[in-house]
Amino acid sequence: MDTHDVARGRAVGVEGESQALAQVLATLPPRALVIGIATDGLFTTTEQRELATHIPDADLVVIPSPDGHDGFLLEFEQINTHVQRFLKREFPEIYEKEVEEPMEGDFEVKKTSVFGEAEVDITRW
Repeated sequence: MDTHDVARGRAVGVEGESQALAQVLATLPPRALVIGIATDGLFTTTEQRELATHIPDADLVVIPSPDGHDGFLLEFEQINTHVQRFLKREFPEIYEKEVEEPMEGDFEVKKTSVFGEAEVDITRW
């Protein structure tokens, strides 16, 4: 990921990586949701802010988490809340429809895992 540069070969007439990135991000379709984890050291909130600043009409959400980069896996409830809110705002016609048949199954969030990586208590010892 460190060598991936979305601006490489796309930016025209600008100097510097930051200006090139801004130019390319400005060409993206508007209204993106950018989600960052406050303690993520791999994809920092500074980088997420830069994305949200330059993508037209983008929203930035920073999720508090003590789990660093793994927060994007462990904070799925918070992430789901923000994604659902964004989708309902962007696609109201889909979410306003009546569901004809109730869906079967248990859709409760369960924090269980064979390996324990999603267990809340395991990460807090």
